[in-house]
Amino acid sequence: MRARKKNIHRLLTIQGNCAHSALKKEMRFNFVLAVFLVKCIFLLSFPCEKFFSTEERKLVVFTCDTRSGWKEFQALKLWNSTGANLWKDRIFMKNVCKGENWGRLGFLTKPLLYRRSLQLILEQESTSSVYVILMDSDTFWSATNIDHIWHNYDCARRGKDLVVSSEMSCWVGRYCNASDISRWYSDTSKFTSYSPFVNSGVVMGRANSVKRMLDYIILNNHSYYTTYGRKFKFDDQYAIADYALNIASHEISVDYHQQISASCSIHAPGDPPDSGWPFVCRSRNGTIAYSCHIYNNLLRRQGHFSVDPFTCLVHRVIRNGMPLQQELSTLSLTPIIWHGNGKTC
Repeated sequence: MRARKKNIHRLLTIQGNCAHSALKKEMRFNFVLAVFLVKCIFLLSFPCEKFFSTEERKLVVFTCDTRSGWKEFQALKLWNSTGANLWKDRIFMKNVCKGENWGRLGFLTKPLLYRRSLQLILEQESTSSVYVILMDSDTFWSATNIDHIWHNYDCARRGKDLVVSSEMSCWVGRYCNASDISRWYSDTSKFTSYSPFVNSGVVMGRANSVKRMLDYIILNNHSYYTTYGRKFKFDDQYAIADYALNIASHEISVDYHQQISASCSIHAPGDPPDSGWPFVCRSRNGTIAYSCHIYNNLLRRQGHFSVDPFTCLVHRVIRNGMPLQQELSTLSLTPIIWHGNGKTC
């Protein structure tokens, strides 16, 4: 925990310092040039089959953190500061869980409060034109503008209205086991990247599709309780994974290339393989490995997570010979959101 706080403080300091310098008059030209280059990168770095829409779209963003006052300010500082790039696009952003009681319902708090806030929006707006992003409070932005968001969404959705994020290891309120893999991930031919496992940290889509998912999860919440340690509890990732892969796969696209949300938690089998690691991940031969390393610290030292000194946004850097080059090359260089996912980039 102490190391995580130190890393978060370090990232906040770096971003705070570079944000201040970017505003200096003598750097305005460099700032504009950097924004232009980032736009070019996200348009060219990850070719995809785009499903563009000509409709007018309105985007709202919800996060969920039950803290309030200075604790909420500290918890969401990174989320707010990186989101400043989007203020000019007038994107409505709100912490819908502020001051609520998490202890009573645990992870069921999120879908309940998301649905309540979403219902209020839908009562005021045309349901067909409203889109929503649900993002955990341990996320931060990496989108340059609203066009970046729509571009990545249209790439990731593959003609569907709803996109759920993915990650490189399997978790459903506990470490996945062989039964979970058989239930959801037995057909490895569907894997187009090394990030095949559903993650609930970020969901993006048409508002009525998101609400339909929340309605199902809340109604059937009793089916998504699991035991981790001594606790028997509801887990939203367990529910969303089942909804995306079993219940409504025809409506939902999994963000296999982490274009909507990139996870800061990076996993792969060891070389040579060893035992004792509880993480499940995809191996290079296409099978599922049940003992996978965490490579975050190694890749951080290699410069994989790079903070742009002008835009203050994080993007991936992949170089020839870098550890896990093959795995990382299947993921987007310029996601719109980074998800801490229990780790720090």
